[in-house]
Amino acid sequence: MNQEDKVTYGESNNKQTKRRQWATKIKRIFKMKQDDKTTSGKNKVKMLRQTLEILPFVQIHNDHILLKNGVMDILQIQTKNIHALNDTDLNVLLMNRTRFLRSYFRSYKEIILNFPANTEAQRTYWLKKREQTTSPIRLEYIDQKLLEFDFLERERSNREFFIFVYADDKQELTDRKNDAMQGMQQAFPLTELTRTKKEQILFLLNNQNTKL
Repeated sequence: MNQEDKVTYGESNNKQTKRRQWATKIKRIFKMKQDDKTTSGKNKVKMLRQTLEILPFVQIHNDHILLKNGVMDILQIQTKNIHALNDTDLNVLLMNRTRFLRSYFRSYKEIILNFPANTEAQRTYWLKKREQTTSPIRLEYIDQKLLEFDFLERERSNREFFIFVYADDKQELTDRKNDAMQGMQQAFPLTELTRTKKEQILFLLNNQNTKL
């Protein structure tokens, strides 16, 4: 092999070596990307499982909510304008409330949520009036009222109070709800809720940055 052949062979060998190095680098980069995707996918699945494990709710029924450990139900607390009460009535109210807190030693939780203003009753009334009149002035007035209801439902909210009552089974839950309703009757009466309302409460609790 002469000198020129040696140079040509050396250059060819160097090119092959560089190609192998580039191929190795490309394979390494591709493998790193695949590992990142796999890790990201695993993390997402893990987060979903973790979310399901945290939420205690299993199923909602009309008269109770099934939990992973026991049952519960939600009752609404009827509030009063304490600023409009005189000192005597206010003291009686506080005494009745204190009596409940001392006598009801079962597990419960009180929460406060903001719900959109509900003008359904007023809207139904004015829609019925609208069907009964033909006066242009009257119709214009009613349409203005309906627009006001739209604004209130869109922009205003009501602060509502609820109590969560817990138990091990349905029968025990019924007894505890009765005890709570009797204990609060003279202070802030409790009322039953529809299934839809309970679903809205749980939705707001778990999506606090979302409006209904």
